[in-house]
Amino acid sequence: MYHIVEFCSSNMLKGSQNVHDTLQKDPELDVVDYGCLSNCGICSKMFFAYVNGKTVSGKTPELLLERIYKQIDKENAESELDRFQL
Repeated sequence: MYHIVEFCSSNMLKGSQNVHDTLQKDPELDVVDYGCLSNCGICSKMFFAYVNGKTVSGKTPELLLERIYKQIDKENAESELDRFQL
């Protein structure tokens, strides 16, 4: 399964740039950044990104990266389960 991870440029300036750069090296991911993702409430309090449209956040960039990969693993597992149920 191919995953899309979206970042807010403002949030990247606050510290999630390294997470963005790390994820861009992963060939299984499409990493995109936008000027604003219209999620100012969470953006002002912590680091965040959208993984396939779902909000993933963390108090530190390291925690954000960990949670992004956990969300991707969860979606991969669900996709596998769906495949076997067909």
